[in-house]
Amino acid sequence: MDPARLLGLLRRRATRLGLRHEDAPGKGSHLKVRHGAGATVIPMHRGDMPAGTYRAILRQLGLTEADLEE
Repeated sequence: MDPARLLGLLRRRATRLGLRHEDAPGKGSHLKVRHGAGATVIPMHRGDMPAGTYRAILRQLGLTEADLEE
């Protein structure tokens, strides 16, 4: 999954469900994200992120892939 696409999906989900969503700069090309009750860091590199990184981000936010589907 592309990091920018993931961020867009998280923002849309927060708007749709009325959740708190905040982005803050992290170190280098990383972005600190608070989504609902969870928080994580998303690497904003080009291309798709590794599958394990994607799953770890979802786990840290307390989400599943089904939660991001529209």
